[in-house]
Amino acid sequence: MKTKAMLVAASFLAMQGALAVKPGEVSTTAESTCAWRAIAAQHPDPKLRNPDDIAHKLCRSKMQISRDYASARQQMDSMGERYAAYFYVNARTHYIDAALKRAAAGGATQVVNLGAGFDTRAYRFRASLPQVRFFEVDLPATIEAKKSRVADALGGLPDYVRYAPIDFNTQKLEDVLVAQGYDPKQKTFFILEGVVMYVVLPGVSATFDFIRKHSASGSSVVYDYVLQPIIENRFAGYYGAAGTTVAVASIGEPYITGWMPPQAAAFLKQHGMVLVEDVGEKELTERHLTGSDGKPDGRMIDWHRLIEARVP
Repeated sequence: MKTKAMLVAASFLAMQGALAVKPGEVSTTAESTCAWRAIAAQHPDPKLRNPDDIAHKLCRSKMQISRDYASARQQMDSMGERYAAYFYVNARTHYIDAALKRAAAGGATQVVNLGAGFDTRAYRFRASLPQVRFFEVDLPATIEAKKSRVADALGGLPDYVRYAPIDFNTQKLEDVLVAQGYDPKQKTFFILEGVVMYVVLPGVSATFDFIRKHSASGSSVVYDYVLQPIIENRFAGYYGAAGTTVAVASIGEPYITGWMPPQAAAFLKQHGMVLVEDVGEKELTERHLTGSDGKPDGRMIDWHRLIEARVP
């Protein structure tokens, strides 16, 4: 089976590619992320509650876990390592939301969500950031599913979001975005949430070259990455790594690109970007998973990291 990594790389490089998911279907990992957010949005502690209060209206996940928070939490607590990704997704959502707010406060007027899946930031932030235009980029089938679900949830498609499906064999990212009204002269905030690890390195490079060359100085990007040992199937000492890696590979969406922090920093420098910060489990737990009682909500996976970088 052709992988999701090949798919996304093809979209950004406009070279020969193939779908990892069947035509008319959407990514299983995108559905799972939506489900984790929907569950965490019910958290009884406001400090830990996931801010995505729309996710439950968009999810169609087939995960074998209850949609009810109390029931789901009981299941997750009984098998902590299996469900450690839940805590990471919750922390990641909070982290990217905070970065988006900072970018908008710093003058960003565009948000480009690459691999948007069922993300809802365009809708959640409309009231507080009315000056920001959102662009959602993804597979044609995912975009169509997203539009249908958003229309059902909101009573229609909002005119402040631009949906940008890509024909991976014939189109380039810059052409697709410009056709939707993207302005490379404006300061822009880019999101690659749960994307880089599924993309071959040339595809990642092409994406960052696009960001560097087609956005204004001061633009920024947030993305997460997987540590290199996981790519090499060296799981010893990494919480929940073996089970999760096998699971995503079994659905045709394997991890394919990873770094250690020094390599990640070197990659950014090579592509003319400035590293703002690179954070892992400890920092994310302190910032976003510590409850009102001062205790961690749970133990997240420790082999994903989040980076914020900017265009000089």
